[in-house]
Amino acid sequence: MRTAGLASVAIFLNDNIVSLQMITGRSMQPALNPDSNHLWRDVVVMDRCVQGLLSTQRLERGDIVAFVSPFNPERVVIKRIIGLPHDCVVPHTNPQAFVRIPKGHCWVEGDESFHSNDSNTFGPLPMALIKSRAVAPVWPPWRFANRLSGMPDWKKKRVYANGTTPLR
Repeated sequence: MRTAGLASVAIFLNDNIVSLQMITGRSMQPALNPDSNHLWRDVVVMDRCVQGLLSTQRLERGDIVAFVSPFNPERVVIKRIIGLPHDCVVPHTNPQAFVRIPKGHCWVEGDESFHSNDSNTFGPLPMALIKSRAVAPVWPPWRFANRLSGMPDWKKKRVYANGTTPLR
């Protein structure tokens, strides 16, 4: 009986509070999986309290988030939030254009833009698809508790907060 109770608590915590996620792919290099020869993969603590009643903080530009793929609901993808509702973003695919992010959406991109399927492909992401926020790596041991760096400066130049103010 006690084991079943502990298992129930563990499942609740994993589904609603905090979980571990193994990161695959190159799209978030160098923040995640910086080893380009793929000998190891980062395992990251994910804060699952990003939406709803349990949320303690608002999502911000620069946060690395996991979300349900808009193309394949069976797949979870991890990217960095670049823009928030009402921001304007200059997409990689059309540097002559602006995309204004609608209410309830955000703009997400991988840090390694050439290996990323992100908002440049599918447009603004509904924030309801976001399931968790990356907190810190716990594996491999030498990356334990490293701070996940903020938004790269070269991305900030493409974002206008509230549509008018360039990020610095």
